[in-house]
Amino acid sequence: MTTDWILIRRAAAELDRALAGGRVVDVGLLDDGRIGLRLGGLRRASDQGGRTATLAIDAFSSPPIVTLDDAELAVGVDPGWLRSATATLRGTRLTEVRARPGDRVLVLAFATASRFGVETASRLVVELVPRYGNVVLLRDRVVVAAAKQFSPADNEARSVQVGLPYEAPPLPQPTLDLAAFAAALEAAGDASARARALGGYVPELPRLLAASLVAASADLIELDAAAQAASLGERARTLLAQAERAAEEPGELHVYRDDSAAIVAAHVVPLAQYAALAHARVSSLLEVFAEERTATLRARRGDATERRRTTLLARIVKRAAAVDGELAALAARIVDDAARDRLRQIGDALFTYGHEIAAGAVAYIAPTDPALTIVLDPELDAKENAQRYYARYRKAADALPHLERRREALVTRRRALDVLAFEAERADSPTIPELEADLDALEGRPPQRAPAASARRRPPLRVERPSGARIYVGRSPRENAEVTFRIAKPDDLWFHARGIPGSHVVLQAPPGSDPGDDDLDAAANLAAAHSKARAAPRVEIDYTERKHVRKQRDGAPGLVWYTNARTRIGRPTSDS
Repeated sequence: MTTDWILIRRAAAELDRALAGGRVVDVGLLDDGRIGLRLGGLRRASDQGGRTATLAIDAFSSPPIVTLDDAELAVGVDPGWLRSATATLRGTRLTEVRARPGDRVLVLAFATASRFGVETASRLVVELVPRYGNVVLLRDRVVVAAAKQFSPADNEARSVQVGLPYEAPPLPQPTLDLAAFAAALEAAGDASARARALGGYVPELPRLLAASLVAASADLIELDAAAQAASLGERARTLLAQAERAAEEPGELHVYRDDSAAIVAAHVVPLAQYAALAHARVSSLLEVFAEERTATLRARRGDATERRRTTLLARIVKRAAAVDGELAALAARIVDDAARDRLRQIGDALFTYGHEIAAGAVAYIAPTDPALTIVLDPELDAKENAQRYYARYRKAADALPHLERRREALVTRRRALDVLAFEAERADSPTIPELEADLDALEGRPPQRAPAASARRRPPLRVERPSGARIYVGRSPRENAEVTFRIAKPDDLWFHARGIPGSHVVLQAPPGSDPGDDDLDAAANLAAAHSKARAAPRVEIDYTERKHVRKQRDGAPGLVWYTNARTRIGRPTSDS
């Protein structure tokens, strides 16, 4: 999908309607590396209270886009420039979102007033230009922080450096006058060449619109080149004015899809070059951007990741079946108490009535139990047969503690496999090699392959509460271990879905006070939403102080024991 300045202008209009008036709660990186601005106090006519949303900025992808969702900021060390931006923007109010005419640049204006009534204004400039994306924070047109800095030596056209005035990207300039445009049309061999020539004459006309105009202007082919040039130029300016008006209005967009339902193009006006494709009208460009980003990520990493996930899950299922088989065999041996006791009873009967047993007998029926036929070795006398039955009894009895310990070990392994299966289903790409290594360790063999050193691990999820409390959520075994044993303090509250695989959730109380019921409910809801029972309306959540949680000996990362637990109901679909 191709973006252009008209589409970015439409995105700015949608963001302004959705976010203007919101207060910046936090600024940082999302778990996938995008820049996130978390805003609260957003209101709609149907809201009883303020909503919270995240503006996700993907300035360095292809294409660079922004999306609006509910993603929380990740736990981790943000880049230095972003920490500066956080210090400047946190607590400010977003007053306006606009786009720079003729360029793929968003400008977000923020303001805050001190207790003395002095207002301070800042602007965040988001340059969504392919291969040259950037995010720059300005105060009074001076660069305060920037994702990318470069001097005139690095870029002759412009520089971006902290402490210096901001230079906006240069706008495209015409490369053809009317005569040169007419000559280019006359020499053009196809529609693509004609669209390129039109772009040289009217450079502010986006490429998609130039191609659409050429496709819709077959009636001009019979004219001479000069007349074609004049007519195309006039139509281009008319179409451009129409697109600018449409970008500012909350009307529907035109979306074109191929046979696989993938988005090929979208715009605020119809695109004649895609008339043969499936065409639909949608109301939100931000939703189109979100769908396109998801499709791009799936295409980029999905095939290899999903194959690896499928292989891992197949290994887990195979190992779980083997453990289940061994548990069933052990259960048959352990529960047969009557058979063990019968061996002892047979030995007692042979000692008691041995004088009645004839030499060379192959069987004997004791008078105390006519239903029992005792099989004898004819080569042995009654006493020797009794000793053999006693030996079998002692062997069976001595094996019982070993069988119990083995069963406990297998039950623990089975639980670990359930956890690995749950984690494999929700794992992102860098987490899957970690789970493969965990399974290798569980099977007692060296890793089949080492995780890639360059794999970027996401940090745990962090949720800031209005009360000042903070909630951390682990979304993999290693994140669970990090949340519980590195981030959490002894008196922090630890939450987990009862009896099923799920995330470790830690609630840190507001400074100087205890967590309120709203914070406890929010932590329980997150534990429910990040558990195997996330589709259920209600989930029982155990919670206790972190000091009552300990690692399982020889267990996989994130497997724990806990005591002193209370129970709370979590609701996975709650907005708490």
